[in-house]
Amino acid sequence: MKRIVKSRLDDHILDLYNRVDDVKKDLSVIKNNHLKHMGASICKIEQRLEKMYWSMLAGLGSLALTLIVLAFKWNFQITLLYKN
Repeated sequence: MKRIVKSRLDDHILDLYNRVDDVKKDLSVIKNNHLKHMGASICKIEQRLEKMYWSMLAGLGSLALTLIVLAFKWNFQITLLYKN
């Protein structure tokens, strides 16, 4: 096993500290970027769900209105048949 000279040992320790600092910086960048992207994704999903909700509500409203109109037409036709 090689013996490390004191000056080289200090260099190795400093290098290790620098690497640990770089890893910490990378981790903080990853955490911050992921949180930012997650927030944007959640907003996009919320907007899509809101659009689907309103389109379904409008579709159900138009279906209900159509059924009401048809019911009145059928009722009117039935009353005409009984009057004759």
